[in-house]
Amino acid sequence: MVIVESAGLTDVGRKREANEDRICVDDELGLYLVADGMGGHQAGEIASELVVASIREFLRAPQARCAAADNGGPEGADRLLAGIRWSNQVVYEASKGRADRRGMGSTVAAVYICADRLIAANIGDSPIYLVRNGGIDPLSVPHTLQADLPARAYAPFIGNVLTRAVGPHPSVDADLCEISCYKNDVLVLCSDGLSNKVSPSEIVDIASSRPPREACRQLVDLANQRGGEDNISVVAVRVAQVRRNGHGLWSRWALRLKSALSALRAHLHRG
Repeated sequence: MVIVESAGLTDVGRKREANEDRICVDDELGLYLVADGMGGHQAGEIASELVVASIREFLRAPQARCAAADNGGPEGADRLLAGIRWSNQVVYEASKGRADRRGMGSTVAAVYICADRLIAANIGDSPIYLVRNGGIDPLSVPHTLQADLPARAYAPFIGNVLTRAVGPHPSVDADLCEISCYKNDVLVLCSDGLSNKVSPSEIVDIASSRPPREACRQLVDLANQRGGEDNISVVAVRVAQVRRNGHGLWSRWALRLKSALSALRAHLHRG
């Protein structure tokens, strides 16, 4: 079991008229999401809202376990991937037959905490960072032309053009990372309105030295101070305590020892 302290903040920024980002901070479910909508003013808002709401509702529903089991097992990674696939279907269906919603979609950065494991999944360019022991590592894979092109010389001409998003197509694949979590780990999920303005080293300094609520506020303020041209969203999750589930090597040896002692006591009793 993992006990966390978490917070999230989304801000319209200084240039946009509407906020197309949506976030989810659900400690009870262990689910944390950032979605950055695309496809135009209103359509982007609708897409990101549908992504966040549908993933959350899917993972809360009892049938989520059954749906995930059809994909190879009822564990957390399967449930999260099934929820993201469902959200893609929801957004895709909502866009059909509506000219004002044609091509709408959203990124998604998702973290799902199950037992003593954390599962990170993403589609698009909203990053997920793990801050651990003074360092920072990405748990997400950027799905952009800039990331895919081997020659960096082309980057200034293409910008952050997405190669994957939730909703524009009937199906989409998410990248997944599953690892053990440890006390004092900090997870930071954000939209590119923040990651384009704040460096990973600055994220480390702020996220590791402040409670999640203060860290979110300072990160958003910093992005706004540097222009705030885009919507800005961030979710911070600090691991306060981890109680292992007892399936490690030491636990296995302890069970074997307990079994051997029980057998010995039974033998002595019979004797």
